[in-house]
Amino acid sequence: MKALKVLVLLMTLLLVAGLGLVGYGVLNRAPHAKAGHSDVATVPASDFGEVTVSLPAGARIEQMAVAGDRVVLRLVGGGPERLVVLDPAGGRVAGGFVLVPAAAK
Repeated sequence: MKALKVLVLLMTLLLVAGLGLVGYGVLNRAPHAKAGHSDVATVPASDFGEVTVSLPAGARIEQMAVAGDRVVLRLVGGGPERLVVLDPAGGRVAGGFVLVPAAAK
């Protein structure tokens, strides 16, 4: 009976130590947030003023996504689909893509 109690105590200690090591590993791998620090860059509107992005007649913004430091707009209607890449830090249109279907074989 005494051996069983010692075995249960030893297994409990190993379980607690293992959980402690897992917790320590999770905390060390998590990104550390610093007070007053953010990974998101903020750009005051006064840096570049108002930017006009021309859309083809009949086009509308179907989707918007952030890709790194760029904003990508997907335009539909008014011709072939387009992707417009914006540079918010510079306040300009960085470029774009016209998506055309491949010719059928």
